[in-house]
Amino acid sequence: MSAPRPVASTDLPATARTEPARHTAGSMDDQLVDIFFDRVPMGVAVFDRDARLVRCNRTWAGFFVHYMGVTADYVTPGRTLHELIPDNEEAIAPLLAAVLAGQTIRQAAHRLSTGTVATYWDVVFSPTFADGVVNGFVDIVTDATDRVLAYDRLEQRVRALTGITAGLTVDQPLEVTLRQVVAAADTVPGAAGASIISWGTATGRVDVYADESFPAGYEAALRQTWADVHPGDAAADTLPTIAMMRGFRTNALSQQRFTCMRSLWVDAGWDDVVVVPLSAQGRSFGELHVYLPAGTEISGDDEAFLTALADQAAVAAQNADLFGAAQQNATLLERQRLARELHDSVSQALFSMTLHARTAQRHLAAAGIHAGEPASVEVDRIRALTQGALAEMRALIFELRPGALAEEGLVAALRKQATAIGARTGLTITVHGPAERPVIDPAAEEHLYRVALEALNNAVKHAQATEVTIEITSTAADLMLTVTDDGVGFDTTAPVPGHLGQHTMRERAHAAGGTLQVVSSPGRGTVVRAVVPALRHPAES
Repeated sequence: MSAPRPVASTDLPATARTEPARHTAGSMDDQLVDIFFDRVPMGVAVFDRDARLVRCNRTWAGFFVHYMGVTADYVTPGRTLHELIPDNEEAIAPLLAAVLAGQTIRQAAHRLSTGTVATYWDVVFSPTFADGVVNGFVDIVTDATDRVLAYDRLEQRVRALTGITAGLTVDQPLEVTLRQVVAAADTVPGAAGASIISWGTATGRVDVYADESFPAGYEAALRQTWADVHPGDAAADTLPTIAMMRGFRTNALSQQRFTCMRSLWVDAGWDDVVVVPLSAQGRSFGELHVYLPAGTEISGDDEAFLTALADQAAVAAQNADLFGAAQQNATLLERQRLARELHDSVSQALFSMTLHARTAQRHLAAAGIHAGEPASVEVDRIRALTQGALAEMRALIFELRPGALAEEGLVAALRKQATAIGARTGLTITVHGPAERPVIDPAAEEHLYRVALEALNNAVKHAQATEVTIEITSTAADLMLTVTDDGVGFDTTAPVPGHLGQHTMRERAHAAGGTLQVVSSPGRGTVVRAVVPALRHPAES
């Protein structure tokens, strides 16, 4: 992906190159001085006692060309060191004081600031003498900028990776870890931003995290675009290894499928994208994206760093899955235990109370106390309450029993809930559905079930409804759940009251790969309609 980068400021080529040598008739010492002065990859400059430049080699002059963007004639004999490197008097003054006092001074990574660019130099200032008196000095410098910045970058990356790793050892939310990864990826030299698209976790949804440099709405737009481009298995098109996608933004702007991103990308300061897959133990968990200006190269160290970040993110996603599975297993075991206890104790007791109520009615009838008389009315009330409580308990046991929905299906499960809620509230609830169980993903079936319960809950608590109809219709393409009540309705254009649970229902429909529509108006009841994709029958595949 990247070629060896020459150290441009030393005038040394990245590959071997020959050039004619200059012939001189001087002594060996003179030849050595000439060779050293002109050919070494160090900057050498001679100054007089007033710190005015006498002469310099082309490497020393090249440093100014490289970092300050000036022409070669900028380095003109007679100019002072302070004129050549303005605004650095405070940094240079101690060096000049020492060398003009007859001392040789050496310093590693001496910092100079030229405009907005900070540079670092390994410096030797050594005095020259005439008749035992300091008459000037020699400045020998080696460019240490790359080394210092690389060391700083390494320290920064070690801290970032250490922080991310520390988060993996505690119960840190996955979002926090992924945002740390995005922030660390954004430190790659030249990066104009970074983002992560994560999938395959226990939530079953696609999540997007982008750094703060992107405009508001970027994450939501990218999530929607990803869902449109990858309506099925997101991992199917995942790249196997890190890849540079040149001209990605320019190409994407002309494609219909990236319409959501057009306004966010049109004036962006990048064009290329580095894509790093998030994978662990052969499983794909997402992609890390680093956005770069057109033609930007990244080094091998940068590639290694991004790969390490992606590996950390994948491990975090995998840990989140494992942690979620462990919690789910513990919850299922506890629900199993509660279901058994409720079935063996409370449910049996309620059933016995129902039988006793029936027996009491027979005894009252035998004693000549007929329906409508106070004693008979009270027994009827006890029997009705007991039957309602028994229906409620059976519905609760159904909720607690793992796999119950998968075993009995959506329609049967909703009928049980309708019976329980109707017995408790007096609400007339009718459930219509196909005789043959629809073919649907179990997770989507669970989401539809919860959407229906939330809609029923809203009808009971807020709608003042007397009748509710639940209808499940199935086609080859999708499954539709419709919950209709005859309640007071509400204004859908008004701010959504917090108790309506619409946000939860929409999230569930979205997690199932579908949509949710709520139709209502004051005095006209409410219709909640969720549509999710149906699974194709194996014979149709």
